[in-house]
Amino acid sequence: MIQQFRQLTLVLLLFSGAGQAQDYYSGFFGGAEFGAISYNTQITFDGVDDPAGRGGVGYGAFFGYNRVSDNFVTTGEFLINWASTPSPYTFDPAVTTFAELDLHRGASIGADIRLGYIIIHRAQMFAGIGYSINTQSVLLDGTPLDEFPEGASDKRFGSFQWSGGLAFAFSSALRFRFTFRSLSGYDLLTGDFGSVPVTAGLARFDVEPVQQQFLFALVYRFSEPRK
Repeated sequence: MIQQFRQLTLVLLLFSGAGQAQDYYSGFFGGAEFGAISYNTQITFDGVDDPAGRGGVGYGAFFGYNRVSDNFVTTGEFLINWASTPSPYTFDPAVTTFAELDLHRGASIGADIRLGYIIIHRAQMFAGIGYSINTQSVLLDGTPLDEFPEGASDKRFGSFQWSGGLAFAFSSALRFRFTFRSLSGYDLLTGDFGSVPVTAGLARFDVEPVQQQFLFALVYRFSEPRK
């Protein structure tokens, strides 16, 4: 019975994060991420809208720090990413005076705070919240909005974001990460983009920037914990 208890204890130690969590996760890290982005942005002209979702490709880089206590991992991370331009939003030109509206997304710079838990040896699950500053510009039938009289150029908007995912350490320095991140920005109204050239009856212009990101990342740890 004592021998069986010792064997069971050894198995539990091998498959738990106890005593090994800091070997894989604590310290400064950086890396690159790549994946898919779903745009659920809705464009509205006084009720004339195109709410259909769009897809794109996202990529970026990040830098952060992990602090490990028992099996809990607290993370602070700065990130910057970009995304491809989604397919145009289409409208009836007889109503809006133009057929296509393009939203070009520029760089997104933000920060996340996360709490993770090492669930089995080298694997970690995590969730977090953050905030980012995003850039977005508008083109009507291929013409930038700022080329129209009283039109506006690129606009920046703040976006709250939450994330969740899994990470796995291949070694003490290298690990893999999958992250789902959802961004929900403040509405951008007519005044944010200047005077949009539409018919007088459709003067109101709303943009609701919402995104879901599905990103895979390769993470490199720069520093190991002090012994």
